[in-house]
Amino acid sequence: MEKFFYPQSLAVVGVSENPYNLARGIVDNLVRAGYQGDIFPVGPRGGSTHGFSILPHLRELPQPVDLAVVLTPARFVPQVVADCGELGITRVVVESGGFSELGEQGRALEDEVRALIQEYGIRLVGPNGLGTMNLEIGLALPFSQIPAFPRPGGLSVVSQSGGVGMHLIAWMTREGLGLNKFLSLGNKMDVAENETLAYLLQDPGTQAVYLYLEGLEEGRELMALAQQSQKPVFIQLPNVGPETSAIAWSHTASLASDERVIDAACKQAGMVRLKSQAEFLVAAKMVGRPPVRGNRVVILSRSGGEAVIGAYACRQWGFKLPPLPQGLAALIHERSRSGIIKPTNPVDLGDIFDFTVYCEVMEALCRDPEVDAVVLNYGPVYEPEREEARKMAKVLIDLAEEAHKPLAISICASLEEESYFRDELGLPVFRFPGEAVRALAYSRTWAARPEVMLGRKSPRFHLERVAALLAHTPTGFLSLPDALSLLPLLGVPVPGWQTAASLEECLAAARDLGYPVCLKLCAASLIHKTEAGGVQLNLLNPKDLTAAYAHLEALAQNVLPLGEPWEVLVMSQVQEGEEVILGARRDHAFGPVVAFGAGGIWTEVVEDVALRVAPISAEEARRQILETKIGQILRGVRGKPPADLDALSRVLTALSQLMMAFPQVQEVDLNPVRAFLGSRGILALDARVKVAPVKMGRGSSPHEDQTE
Repeated sequence: MEKFFYPQSLAVVGVSENPYNLARGIVDNLVRAGYQGDIFPVGPRGGSTHGFSILPHLRELPQPVDLAVVLTPARFVPQVVADCGELGITRVVVESGGFSELGEQGRALEDEVRALIQEYGIRLVGPNGLGTMNLEIGLALPFSQIPAFPRPGGLSVVSQSGGVGMHLIAWMTREGLGLNKFLSLGNKMDVAENETLAYLLQDPGTQAVYLYLEGLEEGRELMALAQQSQKPVFIQLPNVGPETSAIAWSHTASLASDERVIDAACKQAGMVRLKSQAEFLVAAKMVGRPPVRGNRVVILSRSGGEAVIGAYACRQWGFKLPPLPQGLAALIHERSRSGIIKPTNPVDLGDIFDFTVYCEVMEALCRDPEVDAVVLNYGPVYEPEREEARKMAKVLIDLAEEAHKPLAISICASLEEESYFRDELGLPVFRFPGEAVRALAYSRTWAARPEVMLGRKSPRFHLERVAALLAHTPTGFLSLPDALSLLPLLGVPVPGWQTAASLEECLAAARDLGYPVCLKLCAASLIHKTEAGGVQLNLLNPKDLTAAYAHLEALAQNVLPLGEPWEVLVMSQVQEGEEVILGARRDHAFGPVVAFGAGGIWTEVVEDVALRVAPISAEEARRQILETKIGQILRGVRGKPPADLDALSRVLTALSQLMMAFPQVQEVDLNPVRAFLGSRGILALDARVKVAPVKMGRGSSPHEDQTE
């Protein structure tokens, strides 16, 4: 990646003297950004631009170059890439559009280019993007006009969309946020987000990374990179929707939507997920300042109203407003002109015009270990005090930096003051108190990232026995008896059950198990038994069972395909316990995902669910459980004893291990699972397991390289 960001010389291919020529815009941006390397414009018509002669062909280059930037009609790109390969140019940026984004014809052209870069050992950024920027050396490869460049700083931006990236950079310039590097991924033919992120996380000039992605394939690798990072990683993934839930066969699949999986992955990896560019502009203003490592905030304000707004924002974002130390409260009260200020938090300093008091207050807060962050609502009221107020603000900023105390400043005055902080002090500030508190929350999210690394866990069950059982059904759903037989192999207890092919066998099974029992109709095509009326509950005696069997027999004749075999499963009826759902499925970007939430018939209505990317430890499973409302109930409320959370955690861990060890398992849905109060464990009352063939290498087994 180094030559994409630090080329000492480059060729821009596709340039002409035409003022509307797009490649000419690349040269213009390079010149205005102050690029000090050698620039060689290339175009078949020759001429000159910006004082450079336009070479008619790459073969006319007077010296080797580190990088070629290509902006020609798409049909010419393969030949240009081949020319680069012949000349030994191993780094190419293609900004031309007209490839896979336009359909099959463009995809064929892209395949042609892909074959060439493999043949010549070329690394390529694009196509259909805006290239790279590095303000450390004045590198600016976008063809679109950049009216004003951001100041050099520590923020690096990786954007799949060139337009989104340029829009964001324009606002970074307006907000005084410093840019270090930029890369537009485009179609990601070769260079993609993970390789770029890995480079930027090791880059000395990058303090934080923002990723805007419209597609993600290797989500687990992205998580691993972010977990190892010592720098904040902000990510925006807007291209999610209800598509997966619309085609889901199980409750787990419909609950584990792309949106929830992304949230879970970001939480586990310590990435800060953002929903808009505007949120990034807020979050980025705390980059480079000490991270917020707790929930205790003090608000200093000259406006009582702005203080109230800040206090509400703290409530909204989960911050506490601790009382001021007694000595500090006394100081504020004494220095108030009228003596009417109540020295509470938020601190209304509107009656104090001696700015040295602000400095004394800040000194005390910086020393106080019970204060995790400070919000200053800054706003001089009168013109004569403006200069003294600015000096005070500079002192507060210096005090916070020396003490490593996070300080967020909201400007409650004119835009002139905002410009002063941005341009004179080099400090981005917030327009409103709510923005300042939100930025503290983003900083806290990154600081609280989990220490446990995503890794593989060795299964605690017998691989061979599980593999043999899964082999019964090469594709589709396991039969209910097979699914229930699988669970004890994973350490998941189930009630007693037997299968029956007739009423007589049902009656015999019920005698063995003991009443009450329930009956479940089992057939390959009957996926949702309850909805179809295929579950008969609370059968207290043979008479109840006989009527229930007759109902299921009629249902089988009316609902099942003609000739499809069926049987009845007789299970001991479980009366007590809270109903929960435990499940797992495969996400296209992040792989195996496990789910926990409120279960039973209201699962998808309540949607009380928490997800984790597998594999997980028992400790992580417990945190997952307690994220849900049902988990808090199971923890014990109003004098009731807690349920067996350890047993639930073990099942979630086992499901995650199953998904890692057996890639043919596509979905697991345990619903309902009864969790009993006290230490009486759990029972899984129903199970769906979906499998699909997996392409394996010669001689390999489904779980051969999935475990340690």
